[in-house]
Amino acid sequence: MTTYFNERTGDRVELDGRSARLDSLDNWTRLGDDKPTPPVVDDGILSRPSLAGPRVAQGPGQVFVETTPPTPGEVPTQESPPVELTPASQVPADEPRQPAKSGSKADWQAYARTRAKDSVEEAEIEGLTRDELAARYGGDS
Repeated sequence: MTTYFNERTGDRVELDGRSARLDSLDNWTRLGDDKPTPPVVDDGILSRPSLAGPRVAQGPGQVFVETTPPTPGEVPTQESPPVELTPASQVPADEPRQPAKSGSKADWQAYARTRAKDSVEEAEIEGLTRDELAARYGGDS
């Protein structure tokens, strides 16, 4: 496991192996097990904590989504409220996501059950092929 640290933003990235791209960038430092985390360098542009708000602790493999995104076309300023981040696993799903057209038959069956209008239609789902499920419940994908 290789850990990289961005000296300008304070971001940490853990990768399996090394990254040639991060090794070539001057603002990323590869951290060793015995090397302490260096301080964040205030470059006047990327290190504006008031624009990004407080940093959220990110666990390994955790993905964050904006739960209070800015309005389209809005440019953040010092007075703008910080964007709130929430782990994607905690964001309520409004509607089930449609599987890819090449998704498994089980994925399409599960999705079709959420879209079925009645028990008769739900009973038909088992007898349909993946392509038939995609055609019936997939819309234009």
